[in-house]
Amino acid sequence: MLKILCVCGCGLGSSFAIEMSAKAVLKKLDIEADIDHTTISEAGAFKSDMILTQKAFADVLNADASPEQMKRVIILNRLTDKNEIEEKIVAFMKAHNLQVASHE
Repeated sequence: MLKILCVCGCGLGSSFAIEMSAKAVLKKLDIEADIDHTTISEAGAFKSDMILTQKAFADVLNADASPEQMKRVIILNRLTDKNEIEEKIVAFMKAHNLQVASHE
């Protein structure tokens, strides 16, 4: 099962908003995932396949990350934009040869 982590500064506001939007997108795409939200400082304690966050936090996450770890960080420009989240999750899934149900 796909493990997704939503990250922000305090782990309460924007990360929770990202999680709620991402859950709706995952349901629409019929993708089973374990999704959670946390602070930037605690993100390293979680094992995840994908991290959804904004650019400032992505830069922090990627600062000491390996090239492989960097591939799992997805930068969102509009944190609750379900179209953007869907587009980026689908692109991530395809890039990692993970199954995406077709809803076209």
